[in-house]
Amino acid sequence: MILYKNLRTQVMVRTALAIAVFALAVDVLAVTPVRSDDRLDIPAEITPRAVISNLVGICRAGGNYVAVGDDGHILLSADKGKNWVQSSVPVSSPLVACNFPTPQKGWAVGHDGVILHTEDGGKHWERQLDGRKVGDVMVTYYEKREQSGDTKIDKALDEARRFQREGPSKPFMDVYFENEQSGWAIGSFNMILKTADGGKTWEPWLDRTENDNAYSLHALAVADGELFIVGELGLVRRLNRQQNRFVTVKSPYVGSFFGLIGKPGVIFIYGLSGNVFSSRDKGKSWRSLRHDMGAALVGGTFLDDGRLVLVSNAGHVLVSNDKGNALTQTRNTEEMLSAVAPVDRNSVILAGIRGVRLQSLK
Repeated sequence: MILYKNLRTQVMVRTALAIAVFALAVDVLAVTPVRSDDRLDIPAEITPRAVISNLVGICRAGGNYVAVGDDGHILLSADKGKNWVQSSVPVSSPLVACNFPTPQKGWAVGHDGVILHTEDGGKHWERQLDGRKVGDVMVTYYEKREQSGDTKIDKALDEARRFQREGPSKPFMDVYFENEQSGWAIGSFNMILKTADGGKTWEPWLDRTENDNAYSLHALAVADGELFIVGELGLVRRLNRQQNRFVTVKSPYVGSFFGLIGKPGVIFIYGLSGNVFSSRDKGKSWRSLRHDMGAALVGGTFLDDGRLVLVSNAGHVLVSNDKGNALTQTRNTEEMLSAVAPVDRNSVILAGIRGVRLQSLK
C-alpha cells in the first residue's frame, strides 16, 4: 500500500469513511483488511443487513430509487424508499455513486477502480472496468498517441503508467451519463475516463482536464445547463464542448468540494467546513450561503418545490429558503450521512452509516 507524501487524499468524505486526511484506501486502517484483488473476485453477499449497512450514494432510475454502498451493496426501492430489495452485484468493492440516464440503463462506480453497468433498472449488474485494467487502458491510449507524434501527452502518459503500476488502489468517485452512450467516470488523482459507446470502451481524459497538480475529482453533474466537476483544494472545472476538455472555473474557496447541484439559473457547490456557494452566472461569480453549521457537506438535492436540501457527514439536514440564499437546519440525525434524494416537497431519502431510510422534513 502506498501512502502519498502530500496527504491530500480526502477522497472518501462522501462515503463517511475518510474526512480525516489519511491514505486513500480504507485497507490501511483495517485490522484485517480485504485486498482489493479479493474484493474484485467476490460477489456482494445477499444479506438482510444490507439495508442498514453504510450506504453512500442514491440516484433515480425512472420512478425507482437506487442506493449503493459498502461491500458492493446495491439496493432498489419501487415505493419511494419504504422498502428495499438487494441487487445481484459481481464485486464486493465499496461503491460510492450511481447514475441512470434512462430508467433501465445505469452505471455505478467505486473503490478498486470499479465501473458497473445494468440494463434492467439495477436488478442485475455486470463489470465494465476495474482497477486491474484502468491503467492498461490509459497506457495503450497514450502510447498510440505518442507513436503518432503527439508531443503534448508526455505528462499524461507518465500518469497513466503510474496508474498501471499501482493497480486497483484508487476509487472512482462519481459517474455521469448524458445519454445511454456518452458518459464520464471520475476519481482520485485526476482519474477521468470518457465513453461514447455505453461503456464498451473508455478513453482517458487526463490531458483534457486542466488539473496540473492531479487533484482528486469528487463529483460531476449538469448544473444550469453546463457539466461541472468539483474536487480537492477548491477545484472547479467546466466542460468546454468546443474545446472538448474541462477548463478552469475560478473557485470561491481553497478547501475541498464534495458535491454540486443546479437547476436553470443557479449552481450550488458545497464541501468542507460547511462551505456552500451559489452562482447565477455559470460560475463567473459566487456567493456564500448563510447557515450556522460547520461540518462537511457531502450530499444535496432539490425538493419538488425547488428548495435545496444538503446533508453533512455529522448528520445535519439543511434546507434553503425560497430564494436559495440561506440555509436552515431542519434535522440533526446524529449519524454520518452521505447522500440525499427527493421524494416530495416534505420528505427525502437519506443514506449514511446506518443505511437508507425515508425521512420527513416537517
